[in-house]
Amino acid sequence: MRTEGGRAADPEFDIRPYQAGDEAQIRELFQLSFGRPLPEARRRWRYQDNPAGPALIDLAWQGEVLVAHRAQSLFALCVEGQERLAGLGGGIMTRPEYRGRGLYAALTHRQLQRLAQQGAAIAIGLPNSYSHRIIVRDIGYVDIHEVPTFCLRLGAERAFPAVRRVVELSQFDARFDRLWQRVKDDHPIIARRDRAHLQWRYVQNPTVQYRILACEDNEELLGYAVCKRFGQQVHVVDLLSVKEAEVGLHLISRAIEIARRDGASALSMWLNVNHPLHWELEKRGFCNQEPVTYFTGLVLRREFSAHLVYDYRSWYLTMGDSDVY
Repeated sequence: MRTEGGRAADPEFDIRPYQAGDEAQIRELFQLSFGRPLPEARRRWRYQDNPAGPALIDLAWQGEVLVAHRAQSLFALCVEGQERLAGLGGGIMTRPEYRGRGLYAALTHRQLQRLAQQGAAIAIGLPNSYSHRIIVRDIGYVDIHEVPTFCLRLGAERAFPAVRRVVELSQFDARFDRLWQRVKDDHPIIARRDRAHLQWRYVQNPTVQYRILACEDNEELLGYAVCKRFGQQVHVVDLLSVKEAEVGLHLISRAIEIARRDGASALSMWLNVNHPLHWELEKRGFCNQEPVTYFTGLVLRREFSAHLVYDYRSWYLTMGDSDVY
């Protein structure tokens, strides 16, 4: 087994799954790692309340001291019309004095085994510049893409249509299930975006406020966008619509209006370059820029073609598919 820096995790560590009662130590480790508190409500929302199932969490201990934490959030992934369980790696925390001792790789190997045992078909990761080389070099994930931020500097936009049929909602209703069923086969690989997932991801989040924009057609939906303010930008963290690019343009036009009213300087998102809306936004002033995010993946079951999974053109990926935005 390849591990961090070519070394196995030190045998003095006890690695085991999370169990009730570990919460205080996890919050303490988070504070040490990131310099800010982890509200228990957010930890529980992210790792326990997910409609796809509780996250797989593995912990490394030295005696009674928690020294490292790694999680795999579960989600449903639709691959060429077949829905399968998948894992999103995250929650990486190691006490500073224990870094470089193989714990990240050891925890990840353990979780991949557990994911496979649960029947997961694919694991994905969006690593930072430190963990990227470990997850690719030592664990075997494949680099799928370096995802740029697709950004519009407000004031530089050109010829967006007047907004039509776009309203703001406070909840995701049953129409979002019908929209999901209508559009899910338009993309070779896409994470499930039904009502239950959207409600959990954006409405039930206890620490971040999102705005839901919906493009209506009488009693049905043609598409939606989810936005949030971050610093001087408004992020379009999720966007899904029928194939017509015009629907996406109306949703982005409304997001621009919101960003202007809020005094933001830019609107940004992730959008695959082969999506028809990308071309429409590009000619209206959007362009790729930093930050750039590593997108990696690993096929766990041979039922899916590695060529398909490791080709970024197959994926519909938005900021909301990350655990950061």
